[in-house]
Amino acid sequence: MPNMKDATTTVSILLVCYNARNFLEDCLNSIREKVTVPYEVILLDNGSSDDTAGFIAQRFPWVRLVRSEENLGFIRGNNLAAQQAQGKYYLLLNSDTILLGDIAPAVRLLESLFGIGIVGGEMYGAHRQLRPSAGRFPRAWYLWRFASLWVEARRMPHFGAPEWQAFQVDWVEGSFLMTSAENWQAVGGLDESNFFYGDDIDFCRSTRQRGLATVQCSEIQYVHFGGFEPSRTGYIYAGFRHYHQKFSSNFERLLADAILRFGLLVRIVLYGLRYRITGDAILGDRFRHFLKVHSSWARTATAAPRFP
Repeated sequence: MPNMKDATTTVSILLVCYNARNFLEDCLNSIREKVTVPYEVILLDNGSSDDTAGFIAQRFPWVRLVRSEENLGFIRGNNLAAQQAQGKYYLLLNSDTILLGDIAPAVRLLESLFGIGIVGGEMYGAHRQLRPSAGRFPRAWYLWRFASLWVEARRMPHFGAPEWQAFQVDWVEGSFLMTSAENWQAVGGLDESNFFYGDDIDFCRSTRQRGLATVQCSEIQYVHFGGFEPSRTGYIYAGFRHYHQKFSSNFERLLADAILRFGLLVRIVLYGLRYRITGDAILGDRFRHFLKVHSSWARTATAAPRFP
């Protein structure tokens, strides 16, 4: 049985959910079955309408439930959940995930005293296909093609001894991100001026500035059922622009902005032509979302933009 409010708690597992009852049972069962280090689970329910809170209280009474009457989003929700955490380490874990193994290797890496600040795991899709979950910081020259930001971590340099199975990357996905409570406090948690996208990249960059590395450990594997939706396109652009406003020189910020804007216009033209020729509904949906980003360009440079 998990430790609750115990001074010996090693890892505080933070889950933020909104109407995710269908995923939570498998997620929590995998935690209970796979995790061997002393842990607590803190679940922040973002005002779900599917009786998530009642379900958790009845089926998983060992989970510490924090309720919000409004949908705070992933970033604010994790920051609020972290305020309740008592572990030496924090694990941000998406509610639509299943652990395939123990998280103990991440704890060992963080305790190695070799300058590791963040550990991520290998992410697999619903059909157990390997999915990219680590990458490079979004420097201006990578923004010509968003796909170039993701990397296959096993092709990156080893960090530490080969048997650690740790590979140095710039960032790992927030669907599985473990860090120390000390680093979380020093960085200030997730930056709430992001609304939806880029919080994990931002947190990893802030950790790098403290002289600590981010690694992906191939010994840690998990399934993530979530995926990209075209409706999130605006948040991607906003996340990249926020990153450069926060971390880049004036020159690189202007260069990144120009590359993003040019790429956006190219996508509008190409998707618009293809949609007009084929009538494909998916292409049309993407075309309309790119248009929405273009029409809201000034707003994507402001803090925490909302796209209806």
